[in-house]
Amino acid sequence: MAINIVTENIPHLTKLLISIVSGFHLRTRKLFGRPYIYSEKTITKAFIVMVYFRLRSLRSLARFLSEHHDFAYACGLKGIVPSYRTLSRWFKTLDSILWYFIYQVIAVLVKYHIVSFNIISTDSSLLEAKGKPSQKINSNIIPTDKDAKWGFSESRNWVFGYKIHLTSTVLLKNKTLIPLVWIITPANCHDSKLFIPLMEKATNIVLAFKRRIYFSLGDKGYDHNENYYFCSKKNIRLVTPVRRFKKKEISKIKLWAKCFVDSFEGKAFYQIRADNDVYLVKLKTFF
Repeated sequence: MAINIVTENIPHLTKLLISIVSGFHLRTRKLFGRPYIYSEKTITKAFIVMVYFRLRSLRSLARFLSEHHDFAYACGLKGIVPSYRTLSRWFKTLDSILWYFIYQVIAVLVKYHIVSFNIISTDSSLLEAKGKPSQKINSNIIPTDKDAKWGFSESRNWVFGYKIHLTSTVLLKNKTLIPLVWIITPANCHDSKLFIPLMEKATNIVLAFKRRIYFSLGDKGYDHNENYYFCSKKNIRLVTPVRRFKKKEISKIKLWAKCFVDSFEGKAFYQIRADNDVYLVKLKTFF
């Protein structure tokens, strides 16, 4: 456990996450330019605090750490608290740092047979942006978040914001559900465009642990020929409802998926992905 967690004022979940980050191994890296004041672990812990308290900007995180010395000390900040400019520079490189840490977490879960890569599931969910949305009727209105876009879903109708595309394991007997890879896009990005990039990342992770994926589950938004052919080349079965088009032949790969999903066994098998929908809701609620 981390030796720098010394106060009872810090929530238990924050303590746990910070202690996990303390146990990660760091890469050896060459340092150029600015003095190396903050470590990757320290900055990652600071962003954990930001997520837990739902701080909406890097300025608010810098202000929070300067006002709450117990949290700053738990993150490994002793005396000097990073400014929002420093946090902004780190935020741009945070993705690569997190992937390196996440790989270590997955390695432990694989070692103790807690997760299984045999079946994975891909899904997406809309994330509403904060502030004032754009309007087609009045183009003079400037949205608060200029990078956000309008997106549509059958369950939520039109939403102005972003979309999280997530590939994860599924809940099986004695196995747990964990996120493998994800991509954040504007809300108007169609699910089918992100399936192959997600699967490429997922297969690379699984191969690194000398495992393989047998089945990939998804909703009808992923029912595209390119996705079937990609999975076929990787020796993976894509299981998704097949949309019917008049006067159009169904390929052999799609025909197998259609027959399987329509069967009694296939329907029961496809229901596994329902747990991932619940997980996405919990993930969005927490973050």
